[in-house]
Amino acid sequence: MKRYQGMLYSQARRAFLSEEEAEDFTQEIFLKAYESLSQFRGEAQFSTWLFQIAKFRLTKVNKKKTHLLTDWSEDVTTVPDQSNPSVVEMLDKEETHLTLHSLIAKLPKSYQLPIRLHYFENKPLKEIANDLNIKLNTIKSHISRGKDLLRKWWSHEIEG
Repeated sequence: MKRYQGMLYSQARRAFLSEEEAEDFTQEIFLKAYESLSQFRGEAQFSTWLFQIAKFRLTKVNKKKTHLLTDWSEDVTTVPDQSNPSVVEMLDKEETHLTLHSLIAKLPKSYQLPIRLHYFENKPLKEIANDLNIKLNTIKSHISRGKDLLRKWWSHEIEG
């Protein structure tokens, strides 16, 4: 656990807003790995197997939330069929996920939080406006401007 905890936690931190969620997710992955240890065949490195467990679990978690890519799939990228994803598809999805989160982290703070709350926490715009004590139209504007920046940056990422 000591060897992989930091790497797994840093990945979880990119996927979740709170440290508590990331910590819980990390513990859950180690528990699942322990329970499934008899299924580890040694065909891949242990770290690869562990991260596969995390990726599959994260896919399940993301199905419960409104994912940012769902709303932007036409503009940003296409999400591979998740009914039976291959390892390559899972790695592509993970890379897409990490790229998206790194781009969101570059946004001005006033855009980041509304985007994260709305698309990753599935909070209604009115609730975000109330929680942040910001006018609803300002929240809508911040999300729109943030999405515009993300689209622009994403196209640069894809073009190389």
